[in-house]
Amino acid sequence: MALSAGESQHALRVLRMQPGDELLLLNGRGVVARAKLLPPEPGVRRVHQAMCQILDMQLYQQSEPTLELCVAPPRGKAFDLVLKAATELGYAVIQPILCRYGVARPDGIADGWQETLIAALKQSCNPWLPEVRSPREFSAVLADGVPGVFGASPAAEATPHQPLSVETARRVQRLWVGPEGGFADDEEKALLAAGVIPVTIGTATLRVETAVPALTGFLFGRLPEPDGRSS
Repeated sequence: MALSAGESQHALRVLRMQPGDELLLLNGRGVVARAKLLPPEPGVRRVHQAMCQILDMQLYQQSEPTLELCVAPPRGKAFDLVLKAATELGYAVIQPILCRYGVARPDGIADGWQETLIAALKQSCNPWLPEVRSPREFSAVLADGVPGVFGASPAAEATPHQPLSVETARRVQRLWVGPEGGFADDEEKALLAAGVIPVTIGTATLRVETAVPALTGFLFGRLPEPDGRSS
């Protein structure tokens, strides 16, 4: 099979791969293929079209439970860090949410988001590419009624760290991360009223791009080791 022009240049110019070298191919839908780079065909500039032979393929199922990240996007490159972390951590869905104190309010899916996800997928060899959805208002996403946890403010008046049993963690399908400084008071009350479980990590106020992996690690630490491989 032939690699695209962009992937050919990356393999041959950036990685300096040679005929006979092995590489992994991902389709973002659970398939990971081991392939071998072939010599260039006569008359074809090698850098424009790299050919490879599939050696074997493996199908991976998405880890259970599948998780959605509901996050208030920070500005600029900080959201790229969130997208990369969510991809590497195995989120199935990334749902940007529009909160009262959100510093960025995108009105659609930005041009560079998908490229950032794909780059993180290749770097981490995660078999599944997350689905990034168009931004929605906080209240509309909450109305979906999906069980989850949210990053609560570490302020003294906020709900303290919430222990999670394995049974509770298994039911969690969403992680909510608000904007810098946390959710507004009425948003936090709405989350609690909807049964979303508050979790506080330490006593510091975390940046969004820090809170996502920190809270995810807290949640994953209460789940048994997943085995997503399918025969």
